[in-house]
Amino acid sequence: MHARTTICAVVLLLAATACAGPGHTDEPDARPKQATAKPVPAAGALKIGVGHHWSDTDTDGSHISGTTTVMGYTQPAKGATLSDDVTDVPHPVWATLDVRLCADATSTTVMASQTPWSLGFPDGTRGRAPLFSGSGVPKPEYPTGSAAVRPGSCLRGKITFAVERGTRPDQVIYDVESRDPVGWAVPAA
Repeated sequence: MHARTTICAVVLLLAATACAGPGHTDEPDARPKQATAKPVPAAGALKIGVGHHWSDTDTDGSHISGTTTVMGYTQPAKGATLSDDVTDVPHPVWATLDVRLCADATSTTVMASQTPWSLGFPDGTRGRAPLFSGSGVPKPEYPTGSAAVRPGSCLRGKITFAVERGTRPDQVIYDVESRDPVGWAVPAA
């Protein structure tokens, strides 16, 4: 009887931890919180520099395909001269994400923007691309609106993020609505 009670208690404790553990959030796009542990990359995340090939059907029914690659992540960002008041992150450190999207030669035109990109943090929160552009943003900029990438060509640029001082993402996430999200592991500083 004691063994069964102990097993039930352990199972209930594990279930409670899984449902309300430190990574639990009802809002997947919540701002990053202070990280206390060293980031551990998500299982299955790609290494920076490795491309992810994807294929889909565009809204008009045409074939669309290409390769998306995280080329680099820099924190603190070199050349970022944005004012702290342009973000709602309390104590921001600026970071840049260098990304490239290449449309396959057999694809129709691909539209690129910062919108699908976010930073994933060890506590399960995400920081979405804030769509910064213009003065104070490291160049070349990745488009904040839609930019056409013609078949057989590529578009590369930087996305600037505000990250809470003392935190560091453990992954970069590319999440297009019609596809499964893809992640790249961010190396420790």
